[in-house]
Amino acid sequence: MSPSVHHLSRPLDRTRTRPQRMTRPSLKSIAASVSARGPDCVSGVARSASARTADPRLAEEGGRSTRPAVAPAPATAATGGPVPAPAGRPAGGALKRITRDLRKRARVVAIASGKGGVGKTNIAVNLAIALAAAGRRVLLVDADLGLANVDLVLGQRPRGDLGHVLSGRMALGDIVQEGPAGIRWIPGASHMPAISRIGERRREALLEGLTDLETQHDFVLLDAPAGIGQGVLHLVRQADELLLVATPEPTAMMDAYALLKAAAAGGPETLGRIRLIVNLVTHARQAEEVHRRIAQTAARFLRLEVGLLGYVFCDGHVGRAVQRQQPLLLACPHSQAAWCIKRLASALAESPESSLAGGFAFFRRLANLFAAG
Repeated sequence: MSPSVHHLSRPLDRTRTRPQRMTRPSLKSIAASVSARGPDCVSGVARSASARTADPRLAEEGGRSTRPAVAPAPATAATGGPVPAPAGRPAGGALKRITRDLRKRARVVAIASGKGGVGKTNIAVNLAIALAAAGRRVLLVDADLGLANVDLVLGQRPRGDLGHVLSGRMALGDIVQEGPAGIRWIPGASHMPAISRIGERRREALLEGLTDLETQHDFVLLDAPAGIGQGVLHLVRQADELLLVATPEPTAMMDAYALLKAAAAGGPETLGRIRLIVNLVTHARQAEEVHRRIAQTAARFLRLEVGLLGYVFCDGHVGRAVQRQQPLLLACPHSQAAWCIKRLASALAESPESSLAGGFAFFRRLANLFAAG
């Protein structure tokens, strides 16, 4: 039974279970698995491995042997072995893609909230600027495909969005915008064709471009839609870290918990590090109390560990910056709220990476989920 506001307000058991962490697969083990799967997998890996063992110059691997290996007999359907790939397919294509996807990449941080109106987009934009001002390479993605408004907070008019890329009218590089303090950002789209309905060549080109962007930045911040829709849950589950934005209002706390409950439906091990940002507080103790209620409830009912990244004071300068369509850190850099966001950026940058970080490229994992759905 779902906990009510009563559960969030009464003292609960502080015992917490740390979720299991995923380990990064090695390239060698992945390539071996791909080769072993035979005709159901891309045969370019198997053919490139055969070529390597057949060539005496390539027989030595890791200093173990210098003796030429005997080339295996060609596999045919009659022998029960894997059927060779079509002549037009490049050898080693799957291994090449795996190698590219396992390059050092950015920390992908999803910024989400259970309900709208809690200041999530404002925090995402100004957090990106604060990280960039501290010397980090930041890519901000407006992932709200229905109510995208990062452009309004930044005061910039985008040239295009992901919908134009998927429809073939623009290239990915044409829509990546340059923002304040050196950040780069990708505008959201109100109407976007399903990724499962676009051609394979266009889909692969988009994913390669997004994967390259991951390797060119230190942080990728995702301004996720509010609520608990399926698209939000995909983003939260595939991201390395989740920053959950809430306010001291009881409805905001309950909706934040509802998002955690929906995201953890597959088990706590499916989520990366989770930390709370409490917005619109009047003093630090208020933020600590909101965190205590949410963290204790999540630990008891969901076996999730929720940390506290920090808080943002209720500050009239935020509203004035929005009206001027300027980021708070540029319009009012010495305000209390700006000081809080700089502290959030410092805490995020100085914290160690989640153990989920460093695996396969985020955008490729995400696209595979949407394509399957």
